[in-house]
Amino acid sequence: MNHFFRKQAGRNLVLLPETPQKLLLSQPTLADIKHRFPKRPLDIMVPTQLAGLAARFAQVDEVYNLPDPNMSWKTFWKAGLAMQGKDHAHAWVLPDRFKPALIPMLANIGERTGYRGRYRYSLLIDIRLPNKARHPHLVDRYRALAWDIVDELPETPALSLTSDTQLQHQARERFRLVQDKPVLAFCPGTLGVPEPARQQQPEPEQWQTLLNQWVEEGGQIWLLASHNEQLEVDVLLESLPQATRDALHNLSGHINWEEAVDLLSQAQVAVGLDNALSLVALGCGLPVYLPVRDSKQPDTRQWLAPAVGAQVVPISELRVSPWY
Repeated sequence: MNHFFRKQAGRNLVLLPETPQKLLLSQPTLADIKHRFPKRPLDIMVPTQLAGLAARFAQVDEVYNLPDPNMSWKTFWKAGLAMQGKDHAHAWVLPDRFKPALIPMLANIGERTGYRGRYRYSLLIDIRLPNKARHPHLVDRYRALAWDIVDELPETPALSLTSDTQLQHQARERFRLVQDKPVLAFCPGTLGVPEPARQQQPEPEQWQTLLNQWVEEGGQIWLLASHNEQLEVDVLLESLPQATRDALHNLSGHINWEEAVDLLSQAQVAVGLDNALSLVALGCGLPVYLPVRDSKQPDTRQWLAPAVGAQVVPISELRVSPWY
């Protein structure tokens, strides 16, 4: 019975999603929980590949490893037993699968909140039904778990990722970047971009006009993309004139999430698609623009970053300058 010993608890625990986009969209939920329980430390469980990014969340005290969702339920069982005695009073399960919900139950955490799912009735205590009419966006459905069912959601907290001068200097040194001109962060990767947003991505010649404008006015461009997006970025660059390519510092495929935070923290503005790096840029406090090819404003209800502050603008109307 020692496996189910419960000590007096004084910490909160949130199990976070396994994709970078959903992870970043869950940060307002952490801010809500921290607002409701300011005196309780806030811990998270997150897959290993995203632990470095999650550790930059301003609200987080401890980061624990969440097994990959494709691992066996026995791995989750052991992870739950390993979490016993960590002093947690309440757990929120944001992933909607069965196996993550095993962990707080086996950790013997008294309060366990999450949405209904297959086989989860015996694992959760506070079981919710997602209300897409009331909370149409994923970020709102995550946030609703942090509040009582009858509560109206307050204004969405801004994303907030931490960096410091030393880490930023190290990132510049590694990639031989010089911060002698204002930086435009260009994030054109399509991985994880919702289909409605992908259909609206600008044509190469439209990107060319925008990027040339920034360079001609005295700025520099850092292109950021993940390893999985490197090939498509290369195809995009091949469609641009050599002069435009020469003006870019192409970092695609060479950065990890922590370095992305440190580099984006040094930029003045970010433009790109509705991807995870645009969300990171918002967390670094940048104005983020998601240009679209058409002059008509699209329906963004299925987009990601606009829900937390990114601006969707027809690229023909977008004017970014290093000097304002």
